[in-house]
Amino acid sequence: MRLSRASLCNRLLEDGEEDLAVLVARADLPEVLDTDRDGPALAALGLDREELEALLPARPAETLPVDDEAQDTAVRRTLSGRWAHLVSTWTAPGPETPRGEP
Repeated sequence: MRLSRASLCNRLLEDGEEDLAVLVARADLPEVLDTDRDGPALAALGLDREELEALLPARPAETLPVDDEAQDTAVRRTLSGRWAHLVSTWTAPGPETPRGEP
């Protein structure tokens, strides 16, 4: 199955999977995904083939509608904000341990 990465991110956002949408958007993947070729990389992010098929209708990437500029801007803003939040969460220092404890 082939699908655009932007469509996959949009669908993940619609389903409330913001973290996963950010991971897909920031991953080193082509703009047009092929589940056979990119399946292992998507699985490593948490999307196996069955989940993809359940998530998206099987439509060739060439027939996917082109998002309008306003929608594209909104998605990019959402993903950028979510990415910033994830990075700050991942890089925040953990709770301090009391002195004398490892």
